[in-house]
Amino acid sequence: MIKQLKRADLPEDLCWWFHPDFNSIDPMATCDEERGYTPEEWEQLQANGNIDILIDTSVDLGEIDPNADGEWKGFVPTPPSPEYFLMAAFDTEHWDCAVLWWAKERLPHSVQQSLGEVS
Repeated sequence: MIKQLKRADLPEDLCWWFHPDFNSIDPMATCDEERGYTPEEWEQLQANGNIDILIDTSVDLGEIDPNADGEWKGFVPTPPSPEYFLMAAFDTEHWDCAVLWWAKERLPHSVQQSLGEVS
């Protein structure tokens, strides 16, 4: 298992793309049923990669895939802030938006403790 998920090079087509190391941090990697994460699994996913994940559903799917053909070539999403990197990009049958998972590295535990003591 990796200790820190890092930025990865993005492919030309982001439709249904996941970070190359995603399976090594995913607590559901061996689960064959399609369901969402439990709160505990979601936290475990983030802890396994030492990341915090921000989910962005603000991108209109019709703007990046107007023909609904599953090609997102040329789509380059903008991170919410510079410290975030893309870890997943996909659509769902329930929404007409792209779902982007942005990750940022968590501060080391000692730094988090120091910041907590200061605030």
